[in-house]
Amino acid sequence: MNNSDCRCVICHDYGDRAERHPADQRLIDNVGEHGWGVLGIPEEDTTGSWAYTVGLWHTYRMPEVAMFGMNPQTMIAMLNIVGRQVAAGNGLELGQRLDSVINDGHQVVLRPIDETWRWPLFGTGFRFYRDTPEWPVLHCVWPDRAQRFPGDPEAAPEFEERQPRLDLTPAEHPRGKWTTIYEEWLEWSRT
Repeated sequence: MNNSDCRCVICHDYGDRAERHPADQRLIDNVGEHGWGVLGIPEEDTTGSWAYTVGLWHTYRMPEVAMFGMNPQTMIAMLNIVGRQVAAGNGLELGQRLDSVINDGHQVVLRPIDETWRWPLFGTGFRFYRDTPEWPVLHCVWPDRAQRFPGDPEAAPEFEERQPRLDLTPAEHPRGKWTTIYEEWLEWSRT
């Protein structure tokens, strides 16, 4: 894909610019000024918290990055670190471990996200990219204090519940708040 393939809201006028929600316009302004923006979604009774970048693919042809299970402001700060690393010329790829995202010296790892999770979790990204054929997104997974990542048999159950296993389909994923988000989206999308 090259820049001429981009048909996002910055690159193409869809005739609805005057109707944009102010939050969408702030995101577009951030992408225009910095090369990316970060959205944070707070935890609710039935959902966990998450944050993700929008614009890394548009500006740098690097995957968008998502984090889950921490305070949204903390994840926004961490994803901005990733964005600055990308802006400095560092690449992002599946399986890569990143230093300096978490202050305590732990590394994070970039994992895949099954396609079925994309619409329920990254709707604003779809609004931004609109007609752009594909834009990749990776899951930035953080370890527990013993350096165990979700999926490790020794990881504590409460740790496992904070971060979804997005490499699994919703049907394969353990039941909980993350599958609830998917099921609610599925029900909503059918109406």
